Amino acid sequence: MERNLSREAHLWYTTTSPEYMDRARDYLQAAVDIMIPQAKAHPFIADYAPVPYWGERMEELLRTYANARALLVQGEYAEMIGWGGGLMNIPRGLQEGNMNWMGADVDVLMNRLDLAYGCCSAFNRALTMSQYFKDTKIVSGAVDWRCYTADHGYGGTDILFREDSVYPVRPAEIPEYAPDKSVSCKTGDIVPWTGVWVPADGMGKAALAFTRKHIQIMQPAYPVISEDEETGYQEFEVVECVWHPVKPAGRMVPLPPPREGAEPDETGPLRCPAGQPCPQAGWWFTAAKVDSRRQFGAGEVMPELGGDYGATIWQRDLNQS
Repeated sequence: MERNLSREAHLWYTTTSPEYMDRARDYLQAAVDIMIPQAKAHPFIADYAPVPYWGERMEELLRTYANARALLVQGEYAEMIGWGGGLMNIPRGLQEGNMNWMGADVDVLMNRLDLAYGCCSAFNRALTMSQYFKDTKIVSGAVDWRCYTADHGYGGTDILFREDSVYPVRPAEIPEYAPDKSVSCKTGDIVPWTGVWVPADGMGKAALAFTRKHIQIMQPAYPVISEDEETGYQEFEVVECVWHPVKPAGRMVPLPPPREGAEPDETGPLRCPAGQPCPQAGWWFTAAKVDSRRQFGAGEVMPELGGDYGATIWQRDLNQS
């Protein structure tokens, strides 16, 4: 697939945004809305330790989300990284127990939790290299940054293959992005700006980088030099270079249609923010209000219901009965 700076930069900015993590919160709320009423209908579950434990963890994450989001809006990522890590433990914890008491609803519950897990996983992966290069031993020079010999974020064009899941409703256009050549940072120097960066000599075979100002050094570029076709294992070259930040150019550009042969996205339900036309007729719900499930016709404007963490986001229910 041909490299495209705007497409890749927009995916980086999307997966590290508060709005993207709102999805994880919405999916978690949907899971709680399924599990808690079921648990209350089965009093014996109170004595089955895994369910109360993980139920309390889910509710605690919902209570603390607004704080993690507010910090993320201010450019503080640590709280949300921790929040996502806590959520990612929940599907495994429930799967290790006995959930047969929920009957058929367990499949819907685990689907919602898996979708939440996927959002947190993408968010954390986008920040993996930033986490490595903010290690105090790396920043101080006590450990040579060359110890990291592989890109553990989105290597090369890997991120482009996430478009089908990152955009449940594929936009017709996205912002155009361009390097800001008035700002530079070379490998090993303290990063002066939070956001996406590109090597000064262009994209080549290396991934873009997402970095955070003042808390980390700039990473090297990691162009892919070989890849095993069967296992997908990649080898990287470690290249010390100068980077420029990638910023919106103030214009919109068309987003090409899905890659040829791509299957329709089956990773989750459609989403639609309030104020936008409904993209597909059917039953929809929002975590912004209890008992919000209702039918919408295609093109009907989705209503704003308010909420304590941002705009109302509607999700098309997987159960259309």
